[in-house]
Order: sequence, then structure tokens, then C-alpha cells
Amino acid sequence: MLSAACSQAVADEPMPADEIAAPDAQGMAEDGDPNGAACEAAGGFLDRRGRAQTLMCVHPYADAGKACTDNQQCDGKCVAAVDDGPDGEVVGTCQADDALFGCYAEVVDGKLVRAICVD
Repeated sequence: MLSAACSQAVADEPMPADEIAAPDAQGMAEDGDPNGAACEAAGGFLDRRGRAQTLMCVHPYADAGKACTDNQQCDGKCVAAVDDGPDGEVVGTCQADDALFGCYAEVVDGKLVRAICVD
């Protein structure tokens, strides 16, 4: 769920709808509940995430934590703290896994392009 109070557009770029996605369905049972064995077989692990502490299958990215200046350099998104200054080139880190929650800003072409809070 997106929190409107935390969401803000930086550089007047709206968040494209296709970028707001739930973690993928690998490792889920047919009824949509996480299945530990299926999740592990798909390279993931079960974890509770978000404000609601929902149990989900989380898949780590191989380049987690790598320094980056653009989403194109990461398996997931290149992210930085929301309050990282706009002066100069921003260096972020590649997101750790496919279940990104909390407040963060995306880094594109060395600049913060949007900030959002996902809970």
C-alpha cells in the first residue's frame, strides 16, 4: 500500500503504474499463500514485510548493495535515502530483494527522480 502522505514526486516525474508492483508470485501456493518449500526452490525465503508484516516469498538480488547511479545498473532499482541532496551526482545502492518497503528515492542518471514510501 502506498502512503500518500509520504509519496512525493521529485523533478515532477510521476511514478509509472507498471513500476508499482507486488513481489512476484514464485514460491506461492495456488491459493496465493506463501509456501516455504516452493519459495526456497524458487531461490527465495519467507519473511514478514511491510507495516502489516505480511508473510511473503522474498527473492534476493545478486547485486544487492552495489553502488549505482542509475536503475539500469541494478537487477532491481537503484535507491538512495529520500533526503540525499540534489546537489551533484547521487550515488545509491542496488536494492537487496524484490520486496522493497519503506521510504526511498530512485536514482536515475545520477539524480533523485522520485521519492516514495511503501508500507
